[in-house]
Amino acid sequence: MSKHLKAYAAPKSWTILRKANKWILRPLPGAHPLKRAMPIGLLLKQLECGKTTREAKKILNDKAVTVNGRIIKDVHTSVGFIDAISIKPDKHLRCTIDKKGRLQFINAPQEEMNKILCKIINKTTVKKGKTQLNLSNGTNILAEKGAYATGDTLLIETPSHKIIEHIPFAKGNLTFITGGRHIGTVGKIEEIKDDKVWCSKDKEKVETVKEFAFIIGKDKPIIRI
Repeated sequence: MSKHLKAYAAPKSWTILRKANKWILRPLPGAHPLKRAMPIGLLLKQLECGKTTREAKKILNDKAVTVNGRIIKDVHTSVGFIDAISIKPDKHLRCTIDKKGRLQFINAPQEEMNKILCKIINKTTVKKGKTQLNLSNGTNILAEKGAYATGDTLLIETPSHKIIEHIPFAKGNLTFITGGRHIGTVGKIEEIKDDKVWCSKDKEKVETVKEFAFIIGKDKPIIRI
């Protein structure tokens, strides 16, 4: 696989000048689909931590960057929705999505850098009556059978992947819409029926599908997003 892609073909979620350069870094396959991921090397250049890919590589080789508690050394490593990025000495960011579907990196508290939210996208029964939870960040966790449901969200401690808190996919909880016409909207779930979800924000009521509903808290977001 090529380590670069043409800038004009880059995902619309990237805020780049498509005519400034012909080629751009391609993110490695990982937890996020290409349209929802950006290579860490490109992010470092956008943040003006380094002007060139060579300078970005130097920053990474100095072990100055962690993503979800893990030291990153490859400029092609992908970062995407909900990831926590720390850059020495004092830059702490959370990846979110704006209402135009673009990846956005907002300042986040340092004490939240070891926490991420993960949506349960599937469950599998394994040996000894345990359940394997398949999470939105590409990882799996073993849990007691029946404790969690598909669509629920877990607050995970990184890099240990210890479950800190469980937020059910249920009426009254807050959801972040990750796709469709209302992408980037945060609202309270009013109704769930079949594959449809209705959420309210202020006096507005919006409709989405379960696939795009990512629970982020109960009365308020459990982390800054």
